[in-house]
Amino acid sequence: MKKYIVRFLVAILAFSIGTATIYFFAWDKIKTLNPYRATHSAESNSPYSVLEGTTVKIEPYDATFKIPEGWLTPKIVSGEPTKNFYLSWQDLNELERFDFNHRYGFDKKDAEVMRSALPFENCAAHVGDRAWGNGFTGDLQARVFVVDLNSQKTTEKIKNQGLSKAQNVFDSAKLASENYGIWEKQKLSVLETGSHTLLFKDIDFYYRSFGNKTVVFVFVHQWGWDETIKEILDSFKWRN
Repeated sequence: MKKYIVRFLVAILAFSIGTATIYFFAWDKIKTLNPYRATHSAESNSPYSVLEGTTVKIEPYDATFKIPEGWLTPKIVSGEPTKNFYLSWQDLNELERFDFNHRYGFDKKDAEVMRSALPFENCAAHVGDRAWGNGFTGDLQARVFVVDLNSQKTTEKIKNQGLSKAQNVFDSAKLASENYGIWEKQKLSVLETGSHTLLFKDIDFYYRSFGNKTVVFVFVHQWGWDETIKEILDSFKWRN
């Protein structure tokens, strides 16, 4: 009897070691298969941000930009999300899960377009005058990325993957190349129709290169926010 017990315990031990070994070596692959994985961490040197007054500071690059003071007091509607800032690694991991899981799906298509063009692990901040996923159409949302791509590659990603995804998830999408001062701009205009809705909005990509990094601001909005967008871009400083 003891002989069989020993064999049984040895079999369990061997199985556990084998499973752990496979899991260890396959971990990177497993992470890519999990759409809800947490990607922001110190180990991967993902960017993150901190808020100092109305200044958002992007680490580890010591880059900053300013947001309107009114955004510090978010507009809250009962039953809707209440969080309009995602800055820390923990916040950004929460944002990644929220992009997929929000029960009403508001802003989900916008997130899909951004994520198709830019790696989410390079997202450094998300801010807005209302909570992300709120269901309103007149707000301004801004997501900031620091990517390991030059300006040309960034343009290609937006024109190819970004536009293709937008055409797939929206009823209509068209792209126009512009500039705002030293910022390159890709203006992605989309249309979404429903039984009682006709929604026009823009997903604007503004970007500049700093050495081997490119900073990308993505603004999701309708009309009326041009001056605020310009003020945010004009306030940006890169000190790394």
